[in-house]
Amino acid sequence: MPNRNKADEIHSSWWRSSLLRLYENLTRNDAVQPVDLIFVMAGRMERKQYGLELFRAGVSPKLVLSIGRFEVSKMCNLDLEGIDDLMITRGQTSPDERHFFMIVDRSGVRIEKAGLLIWNTYGEALALQQVLEKEKARHVMVISTDIHLRRVALALGKVSRGEAVEFLYCPVPSRLMFGRKESWWTRPDDRRFVLRETMKLAGYGVILSLPRTVARRIMQLSGGNHSTD
Repeated sequence: MPNRNKADEIHSSWWRSSLLRLYENLTRNDAVQPVDLIFVMAGRMERKQYGLELFRAGVSPKLVLSIGRFEVSKMCNLDLEGIDDLMITRGQTSPDERHFFMIVDRSGVRIEKAGLLIWNTYGEALALQQVLEKEKARHVMVISTDIHLRRVALALGKVSRGEAVEFLYCPVPSRLMFGRKESWWTRPDDRRFVLRETMKLAGYGVILSLPRTVARRIMQLSGGNHSTD
């Protein structure tokens, strides 16, 4: 019996380590440091909260919040000027174009239509490239949920190939996140999120290895549901 218990313990430890590695393989975790611009990916609101914290701490003189169509109504929960203008802009914009960039700097807040050609992470990467060309930013921090960042980095690496831009990929800290790495497989919501992200990362790896025109066409088809990640 002691040997059986020891074997079960070893197997349990190996299984737990494997599941943690699966999670970690989806993440990027660069150290926070001063940058020219902070870009917050659309999606969960804690991403925006963290971006605001870093901006207000002086990590960057400019913050860009990417806001999906279903996030606009939640923005009022943030302590940030310009929300009324965002609501007005949404009302004046057709549903098919309701993805916005809220740009925050020392001069105030302004709202721009993001002009996403593809409504997914790859499309956000393309739109971010246009922002960087206009803002002349060379050191950029990208903020998202930890297990989203490996795929974000893959997309930006393909989109910005040859550009002289240094990206840092900084995850929302655990104190703000809805889930956590430890024992993620025991919670249904976390299981769905991790497994879905694993499949998306694998898909991006295959699609983005194709010629750019082919990859973009496939991304357009996959992003046709007008959702971001």
